[in-house]
Amino acid sequence: MGPDTRESGKKMSLLPAPRIHQAPSLPTLPLTWPAALIGLMCGVLMTYVPYEFRMAAFRPLYPYVRLLGLTYLAGSICLMGALLYPRAPRWMDLGGRVLLGMAMALYWWVLNVLPGGFTGTILYPLFFVGLLLEAWPSMRQRPILRTVVALTGAAFGVALLSTPERFPLSIYAHLAPLLPWVGLLFTASAVGLLMPAHWLPSRASNVLMLALAVPFAMLGYGLARGSSWLGASVYMVLALSCVAQAGQWRPRAPRTVGWKLLRGLAFAGLVPLLALGGLAAYLAQRAIEQQVRDDTRYAAAGEADFLRRYLDDSRESLHLLLESPGFRAALASGERERLVPYLTNLASRERTFHAALTLDERAQVLATSEGVEGWGFQAHELFPEPTTPGELPLSLPFTRPPNRPLVAVALPFELEGAHSGVLVGLLSLERLSEAATPASQRFRVQVLDRRGKRILRDTTPGAQLLGEAHLPEALDAELERPGGGVLEAFDAADRRVLAAEAPVEASPWSVVVTQELGVAYAAITRMSAAVVGLVLLGVVMALGLSQLVARDIIRRLDTLREATGALAAGDLTRRVEVEEDDELGELVRGFNDMADRTGATQEELKEAVRAREEFLSVASHELRTPLTPLKGFAALSLQRLEKAADFPERERLLKALRSMARQTERLARLVDDLLDTARIQGGRFDLERNRVDLIPVLREVMERFELRGEGGIAFELCVPEHPVEGDWDAPRLDQVLTNLVSNAVRYSPQGGAVHVTLEEARDYILVHVRDQGIGIPPESLAGLFRPFARASNATARHYGGLGLGLFICREIVERHGGAIWAESPGPQQGSSFHVRLPRHLMPHVTDVAA
Repeated sequence: MGPDTRESGKKMSLLPAPRIHQAPSLPTLPLTWPAALIGLMCGVLMTYVPYEFRMAAFRPLYPYVRLLGLTYLAGSICLMGALLYPRAPRWMDLGGRVLLGMAMALYWWVLNVLPGGFTGTILYPLFFVGLLLEAWPSMRQRPILRTVVALTGAAFGVALLSTPERFPLSIYAHLAPLLPWVGLLFTASAVGLLMPAHWLPSRASNVLMLALAVPFAMLGYGLARGSSWLGASVYMVLALSCVAQAGQWRPRAPRTVGWKLLRGLAFAGLVPLLALGGLAAYLAQRAIEQQVRDDTRYAAAGEADFLRRYLDDSRESLHLLLESPGFRAALASGERERLVPYLTNLASRERTFHAALTLDERAQVLATSEGVEGWGFQAHELFPEPTTPGELPLSLPFTRPPNRPLVAVALPFELEGAHSGVLVGLLSLERLSEAATPASQRFRVQVLDRRGKRILRDTTPGAQLLGEAHLPEALDAELERPGGGVLEAFDAADRRVLAAEAPVEASPWSVVVTQELGVAYAAITRMSAAVVGLVLLGVVMALGLSQLVARDIIRRLDTLREATGALAAGDLTRRVEVEEDDELGELVRGFNDMADRTGATQEELKEAVRAREEFLSVASHELRTPLTPLKGFAALSLQRLEKAADFPERERLLKALRSMARQTERLARLVDDLLDTARIQGGRFDLERNRVDLIPVLREVMERFELRGEGGIAFELCVPEHPVEGDWDAPRLDQVLTNLVSNAVRYSPQGGAVHVTLEEARDYILVHVRDQGIGIPPESLAGLFRPFARASNATARHYGGLGLGLFICREIVERHGGAIWAESPGPQQGSSFHVRLPRHLMPHVTDVAA
């Protein structure tokens, strides 16, 4: 040992820390799945029942709702196809994300940003960003879904607690008492999920995901109670996604042929059925649309005809009274008492009239059916414009105490060829509104006076008459040019309605018939729902029938799979019956032939292995038999020659004998390596562990090489002064150390040095063997410990050895539970071999090779 051996022995370097194996990441559900489901629901609703999207905020998109629905459908179907078939073309995944992202962005901007909605303004951009991130397959292993729902929940929770008006009670009325608690649950769960993962216990994130599913489900329930089905479905999908993530559930590609067939039929059946169902629904909707529009137009025309007849009957009653001789005589006399009975009889007999009166040529009231007191009938105000020829003279609507809405029908009369006055019948607008007509049973009927846009008749219960009609702009334009037509518009309450206008012939009145779009197209909605139901039923039936049809094929494949598994497990006697002469039959025959050949080959391999082991064993023993006496004889001769100083040619014979001894020892080592290799490959390589101090073993190995004095090699041993004990097999460790030092000597130059160092820690020890020899090329380091492997520079320079020593060293060290590795800066720069051994027997280590 060198002069600084004691000092260096006291210095102990720290052992490299053992590798910490991270737990495998939990399966995460990609955000793409809930996004595709939401897109599928939006697409089905917009394509099949577009009339349900009749909210005011949807005005800009309503004409294109079917196109938007088709975009949603196409994008979600492409995405689901890419998810179900990982080997699908890349364009299917990217195209689906682009289509779904475009539809989602347009829906978000029109229905959330422009109206100032809060929930959608937060939710959809997060979904959009998540879809973009998951376009890279590597990002789908990241917890993007958890991040999106956590951010959404945090925003919702803070808003519910600080600004609850962002969740209007008109929409969330059924959750009003619970909204603060929903906000607290949102905030607590989301903040917990947004914390760093190492701050939480292992299962805390799953519990928080379950907790976050509750407020999402409650929002979905509230929207469903308010008949907002699309929003409810979005929140329910989010709630189910949280539950799936908490349960660590993730849709996986099926592994059996039966499930793959089921998946293929489901996907291949759903897509064309949805397309054909959508086309059928579109054609049926167009036909029913036309029918509904025609019915609305006919209802308006029928109501206008009813009013025309109503006014004609009123005028006819006045004409009949004017033609009565008694009434004319009473008019000629000008006596009020004689006129009143006729007027009273007219008002009581005709239910259309509330009252009747006569005016003189100066438009002063002569007589009324209710007395002349309180009558301030101003004809010039009620009839501001002259009547068009052929048009019934109708006054502007007015009220008479006690708040009775009336319209006056005036007929001038002549006596003795001169204009003498006017007979006036006051039509009761209340009675007119109560009149039952076919149109009033299905539609909202309004009668308007075009001269002031006042409501004369309204079949809505509780409607106020003579109020100003607040009509949609398009319908208002129709009244300016009456001619009858049907259009869709939004009423004063921002409800989308189907409306038709028809003028009342020979009058300044017009009829407006309206019906809420959802009611008008209820038949289409029911038909579309039936189509969707039939589509789903068709898919389910197709799946059921496919399983029935494919049952025989699946059974035969299962039999073949079981036989293959048995063959892989070593049962070479299993064969499969060839049932039919088809492709599966050919596959079964090929399997049986393969099993026969595998059995024969296995027997040949067993025989070859047995013969090889027998050869190695016999060859090793046969080689060792002459080596023992040869070695003993050489040693004895050498010993005697060294004592006999006067032996002739002593030096030459000594040199020959020493060479013979070295070669004999080398041959013995090679034979030992062959024997150990045979034991390792035959499973007979055992260790005999005892409590061993490694320091004497190291000193003995080094002393053996120092005594030889080969090539002027200098040896340096650096070990602690105290014992270093462990549960080891001392002879085998001696074999390892001897092999490593022997290699270092063999590949070191004349006058080189070999350094052996021992470092220790509580549980491990490290032995380093360093030389200044030819080094090891980088490409040779990885396979250096395989059987018969040697470094390329050692082979090129014809160094001896079979390449078994390092392989045996690795086996011995690993069976101790340790590790061995080599390092070298490169050729001609020396090399280092490191052995790490545990001090105690590791529980998972066995002494016998499998």
